[in-house]
Amino acid sequence: MNIRFGPAGIPIQCKGNSTLEGVQCCRELGLEAMEMEFVQGVKLKAKNAVEIGKVAEKLDISLSSHAPYFVNFCSVIKEKQDTTLRNIYEAAKITHAAGGRITVFHPGYYQKLTKEEAYEIAKRSLRGAWEKIHGEGIKIALGAETVGKRSQFGGFDEVIRLSQELDFVEPVIDFAHMHARGDAVLKGENDYRVIFTKLEKQLGDYVKHFHSHFSEIEYTGKGERNHIPLGTKNVPPFKPLMKVLAENGYSGVIICESPKLDLDALKMQAEYRALLKKRP
Repeated sequence: MNIRFGPAGIPIQCKGNSTLEGVQCCRELGLEAMEMEFVQGVKLKAKNAVEIGKVAEKLDISLSSHAPYFVNFCSVIKEKQDTTLRNIYEAAKITHAAGGRITVFHPGYYQKLTKEEAYEIAKRSLRGAWEKIHGEGIKIALGAETVGKRSQFGGFDEVIRLSQELDFVEPVIDFAHMHARGDAVLKGENDYRVIFTKLEKQLGDYVKHFHSHFSEIEYTGKGERNHIPLGTKNVPPFKPLMKVLAENGYSGVIICESPKLDLDALKMQAEYRALLKKRP
């Protein structure tokens, strides 16, 4: 399979503004993945999702989704728990209807909880969400994204632990977030090797079907500020990552979250494929 690249949402080069047109545009551009963005709410209807899935399968576009931002699996407030459950369920249901493999979510916030308290509450809440999702025959992986702010629950070690203890959860590695939060300092090839070595050691064949996000990032001492286009500051750099992926034969999906979505996804794809051709 190697690595599939795609945008977080409809390509900016796409003349249309529907998810279906976005999928078709990805194929026209030569990309092989697209993440459906439900971050402000799940508005896509199930019947439309089914049609999108048929087109995506025909065009060989791997679909995923990002659940609404209004998710906090660490909350102890019932109203927020209910909102979290509803949002993750709706996102998973529509992604499943479209034939997608994974729904990505931001796990939550520590607030006044200790890290261990936040972890246990999130784990329990995720189990409750999965009971509803799985109980309705929805076959989807829930992707716990590495987060970009120190106040958020979802560091690298935390999402790995969730994945080890909950078989329906997978880590979604957002390299820019990891760098901004301080979970990793990403400057060169060895920094990326450390991440994939740890993933392989702790999660086995996950490195053969990983899901990830990439962009450059601006950040402060508190973490993420905003995503920026590739080539702006080279933080984190994408070329060393492409080299590590090409040399080690890892497989998965990289979703570009820079403001230049498809343009930067194509830039990463070109670099990666050029390196693949150089392999003996």
